Amino acid sequence: MKIALFGGTFDPIHRGHLAVAHAAAEAYKLDRIHFVLADTPPHKQAKPITPYKHRLAMLELALEGEERFSASRIEERRAKSRPEANYSIDTVRRFKQAMVKRDKLFFIIGMDSFLQLDKWKEPEALLAECEFIVVSRPGHARKQANPAFAGKVHLLETVAVDISSTQIRDAIAHGLPLEDWVPATVAQYIKRHRLYR
Repeated sequence: MKIALFGGTFDPIHRGHLAVAHAAAEAYKLDRIHFVLADTPPHKQAKPITPYKHRLAMLELALEGEERFSASRIEERRAKSRPEANYSIDTVRRFKQAMVKRDKLFFIIGMDSFLQLDKWKEPEALLAECEFIVVSRPGHARKQANPAFAGKVHLLETVAVDISSTQIRDAIAHGLPLEDWVPATVAQYIKRHRLYR
């Protein structure tokens, strides 16, 4: 099987995330994409993040009916224990322990994050463990990436859904409708729990 991990804080999950997953699944014939919900990403430890349980609930709502997509709870145990940073290399290694030898693992990442990969924990080991599907973003050319990371990297052309979680949180703060940006079930959940206000 071709399996991909799509990690993020998903705060909240939105149509842009889903568009990226669909495009990657089609382009690389992926059998399964696990949306890996991060508890405490190293680069966001100083920033306020919506509680894990709410982000997980929204993620599960957004993925209802998506046969190839699933919400991974691999970080849930860590979310319930002490709030330490989650590192992608550790998550990848835990996933690979449950895979069979013929399975192939991919890691979906935005170009902006990929260009910072050399600052991640054990980047060379991460590239050795899986192949990367890098989603291009405006203003980030692939040639800017560290040449040492070439080889196991696939470029997915920009997906035409220009949405960010930051924009959505700002829209909520200003009382704007959400249905164009997030699935209806997610919009309802946000309103019901009065998130991002």
